Amino acid sequence: MRFWILLLILGWRMSWLAKHNEKFREKLENKDIVLQFRTAGGQVARYYVVQNQTVTPHAGIHPKPSMCMSFRDAKYAFETIMKAGKDQMVFMKGMGSKDIIVTGEAAEMMWFMSLIKFLPPKKNG
Repeated sequence: MRFWILLLILGWRMSWLAKHNEKFREKLENKDIVLQFRTAGGQVARYYVVQNQTVTPHAGIHPKPSMCMSFRDAKYAFETIMKAGKDQMVFMKGMGSKDIIVTGEAAEMMWFMSLIKFLPPKKNG
């Protein structure tokens, strides 16, 4: 359940940033891709269409994503994503152990990793 909620919030956040954050919108320039995150069994899956400097989230599995990151299970996915803010190598470790399988364009995964710094809300103060 937590992974599902995390993916839902991720979609909302990226959509919001595409409308309100100029630097984030610049990262979307010339991108026409589909990013998908899911569990290996497909019980939890969402994909994000990046096109025309917008991000549109969708539930379910896309038939031909540009990049798909498949996690062994929802608990592992949630824990890994939560750790990624402090240690981006956590994804590499997961891929090395085959707990995360990335298919499609590896360059798109690296591009998505460059967006991570935008995702946490800014703290006032």
